[in-house]
Amino acid sequence: MRVLALVFMVLAFLVGGGSAGMLKVNIDSRTEGIDYGLLEKTQKEIDDLKKSGVDITKSEDPQLKQNLEILEKAPAKWKVTSAGILGMIVSLLSFVMVIVAFMKKEIVTKVSMLVVALSLLLWVITPDIEAGAYSGANPKAIALISLVALLIASGCAFMSYKLHLKKSQATS
Repeated sequence: MRVLALVFMVLAFLVGGGSAGMLKVNIDSRTEGIDYGLLEKTQKEIDDLKKSGVDITKSEDPQLKQNLEILEKAPAKWKVTSAGILGMIVSLLSFVMVIVAFMKKEIVTKVSMLVVALSLLLWVITPDIEAGAYSGANPKAIALISLVALLIASGCAFMSYKLHLKKSQATS
């Protein structure tokens, strides 16, 4: 039974860890045309207009409407950078979880819980960027696939250790 848990763990890790690791590449390919310096300047201009008492929602200025659309569609810079870095951390930590599960160490329970928590956090902070003409899957969908797969991998790693304990207690 432990072998079956380890097989499912490895398969789920390959899907989840690979998805989490590739999330940075996916996000970078979707945001490569966004100039965050220009976005900050545009946001500052809009804030200045608001301070001067101009109602930007009722303005007929086409440039202002275009700037508002650009600001709406662009994901926050902190989400873009932190989701990519967190994806790589989750991928690396899930690899460590797999190794520790094969070593039959007690720390696998803590590592598996950490992988689940970080995977959930990754899914929450990943920006939802709409698809372009030649882009692949939505980063939010990739994060969800990674979350589900790593939940399965973590559960299997946890069960693998518990089955090892049960077997060692039964033989004692």
